Amino acid sequence: MLSTLPLFILNGLFYAATLFLIASGLTIIFSVAGILNLAHGAIFMLGAYLATLTMLTGDIRLIIITFIIVPFIIGLIGLGIERGLIKWVYDRESEYQLLLTYGLSLVLADLVRMMFGPQPISASFLLRESGVIDILGVTYPVYNLIVIVVALFVGLLLWLFLDRTRLGWIVRACSFDREMSSALGVNVGLIYAFTFFLGSALGGLAGALIVPSTVAMLGMDVNALIESFIVIVIGGLGSIRGAFIGSIIVGLVRSFGIYFFPRYELAFIYIIMAVVLLIRPRGLFGREYRRV
Repeated sequence: MLSTLPLFILNGLFYAATLFLIASGLTIIFSVAGILNLAHGAIFMLGAYLATLTMLTGDIRLIIITFIIVPFIIGLIGLGIERGLIKWVYDRESEYQLLLTYGLSLVLADLVRMMFGPQPISASFLLRESGVIDILGVTYPVYNLIVIVVALFVGLLLWLFLDRTRLGWIVRACSFDREMSSALGVNVGLIYAFTFFLGSALGGLAGALIVPSTVAMLGMDVNALIESFIVIVIGGLGSIRGAFIGSIIVGLVRSFGIYFFPRYELAFIYIIMAVVLLIRPRGLFGREYRRV
């Protein structure tokens, strides 16, 4: 047990890293625009499939560029979805928003099926070429460590952006009070569009990062969406810090649970979520949400 403990922890952190990127994009969109985006999992899946187009070439320089290009393309897709469809339901009941984003998730999933086919696609070139490293007697892929570092770096950038830049302050102001922000001259519609671009780009980045360690397959969007919802419920809606802590909790529980209790692994995650909601209904770092 002690000899494999580092492996469980590293696997949990690796899973938490990609989950944090997905959940942070989801929570940014919700906290600012008030949209619970059910198409976010499909956005993540589309990013994973797009990344396979270059990763299958085996060109390391092209693959590295992929981690910039794919999030940008996915961000533009999210921007187009917001400008073309979602902006028309901001002032409608939440049922309209949920139905629209759910329908979008089905459309995107069918689009992926038509473009890439129904079979899973493996693109593990980068994982193989990165090699392995010995950590406390455990052999572990270097690529997975890179993903953990990248997620930490992105989390730091998000914190600096939201807390240390003028645009970040405007984004936060819109999340607290839309009408007051608009009265002060802020183009709220433009901020909403930006948050959809940013949130979708984070989902696309997560998809691109996870492909070398797994396969791109239909249905991966559902698991990603469900578990990212669990993360933001545990951490608190609208909190990047909550998404970070919630991702670590879910990642570690999943890693240890798969080994010790494979049949009840998901049950433990839901139990933790239920306990957090009973003790603190807003989540660990959540604030009371008020759509304004």
